[in-house]
Amino acid sequence: MAESGRKAGGADLASDRRKQILKAAVEAFAERGFHRTRVSDIAKRAGVAYGLIYHYFDSKDHVLNSVFEDNWSVFLKVIRDLAETESLSAAQKLERISALLIDALQVAPNIIQVIIQEISRSDRFVHAEKMSAFNSAFDVVQQIIVAGQASGELRSSIEPRVAAYMFFGALETICTGAMLKAIDCHTLQEAEAVKRTVREVMLAGMLNPKDPTL
Repeated sequence: MAESGRKAGGADLASDRRKQILKAAVEAFAERGFHRTRVSDIAKRAGVAYGLIYHYFDSKDHVLNSVFEDNWSVFLKVIRDLAETESLSAAQKLERISALLIDALQVAPNIIQVIIQEISRSDRFVHAEKMSAFNSAFDVVQQIIVAGQASGELRSSIEPRVAAYMFFGALETICTGAMLKAIDCHTLQEAEAVKRTVREVMLAGMLNPKDPTL
């Protein structure tokens, strides 16, 4: 029993230390950019020895990939759960997905910045595993739109795949505008204004005029 407790405690410590390093890496990448950040910068910010980074990660690229994979997997799980929630309409599901990303600008702005700047807008995006991860999110939104069309809630004239890309493309641009301080999204009131604009300008346009349920 004692041995089991020690193993569990060691696993918890390792998990906490890994999270500590990733948190420091996100802050460093957001502040300095991936290419200008050194492993020693991450170690210093995390308050750990330089060599300890390599106990958990093979390289700086491995650190960045872990930041992306850990956070994107959580995002995918959330939107898949939303897609399967039968009590929500298609429009409500899309609204909640957009709200999730807009809220992230307040609670995790550095993570949003790193994923956009260092993954989606870099040559790392063309790697098969990254494209597959992004496409998984597009697939979920496409399925929501297809289901909404089948129920008569959304316009049948919409091409679902194009709409899915437009949906995420608009949200990525909003996130970029917020990062550049061109879009105000720092307070709850400002975030609500952004959500309302997305709902009224983009999501409402998908609705079947005969069934305006948004």
